[in-house]
Amino acid sequence: MNLLQRPEGSGYPSEYLIARIAGRRGHLIRDWDVILYHSGPPESLLPEHYRGLLAEHSEEGVWKRMLIEYRWVYDQMNKSLIHTFIPFFIYSEIQTVVLCLRHKMEKEDRADVGNILLFSLLSNKIKDVLMKEAELPLILEELDRKLFSFPPKSGGLQETFLKRGLKETEEALYSGLFEHVIGSRLHPVIKSFFVFLIDIKNIISVYKQLRWEVETGQEFLEGGRINRTVLKKTLSDGKISDISRFVYQVAGISIQEPRGSEIRNALYSGLTRNIKSMSRESSDIGLILNYLWTIQMEAQNLSIIFYGRDIERDNLKKEIVIT
Repeated sequence: MNLLQRPEGSGYPSEYLIARIAGRRGHLIRDWDVILYHSGPPESLLPEHYRGLLAEHSEEGVWKRMLIEYRWVYDQMNKSLIHTFIPFFIYSEIQTVVLCLRHKMEKEDRADVGNILLFSLLSNKIKDVLMKEAELPLILEELDRKLFSFPPKSGGLQETFLKRGLKETEEALYSGLFEHVIGSRLHPVIKSFFVFLIDIKNIISVYKQLRWEVETGQEFLEGGRINRTVLKKTLSDGKISDISRFVYQVAGISIQEPRGSEIRNALYSGLTRNIKSMSRESSDIGLILNYLWTIQMEAQNLSIIFYGRDIERDNLKKEIVIT
């Protein structure tokens, strides 16, 4: 899976990287209430390293900040650590690919895509395809045919886009990655992370199909803790109440009534708690994963806050994953 750039150097021992990460954790946001309930613009309370990016790139600056920090971690890693974390970095970069595809679908300037890719870890080969001035279906065909070694079982990216749109194309990308990764040899911490993600994807898929009476076009993924047979039975029986039981089984969090945002928040909060637990048990891989995941949740939370400026604060807080 040569989807990422090759690191420039040979990297450093894990002990060195962990010591550097310990120092950088001091820059993470710890109190989300302060930002959520501040009477002024939330940007004014953010650490300095966010402000320049927000001024230059608006709300997308929070994702660029994540990519900058990921690049820094990636460049510090030795070959063994990179091999362990490649699935995680590819998972994170799928969002970069989707952002580029969205810009192309909206016919925005080629420079916008270049700005998105500026800090990305994607290989130059993939960046070149995403930068092409071509119609989106042709770009998806090339990504399918030449670059991705994990095409979705439900069909190619081009076919998925033409039949179901960009959102389902994004889901197909994630599904293809999960199918590939879960069948490979993974460090136990990374495997636990992807098993949890598969459960999240499957549970949300069941909910969408039952709640909105639509078919996603995606099969349930193998490798989660909840058996696919159980998920299919819930779907055929139409028992949306089972969703609460699934959420508790996977995340250990009770929800009163299955609603989209509540389900998602409970699952991602459970995953965050699980990663924190692994960081205490694994002195290297778990600690690094916890830092990377916290950076990602920070970017996600800030994006929710920026785009939800006009939403009542208590309601917006329900969307935030506390890290």
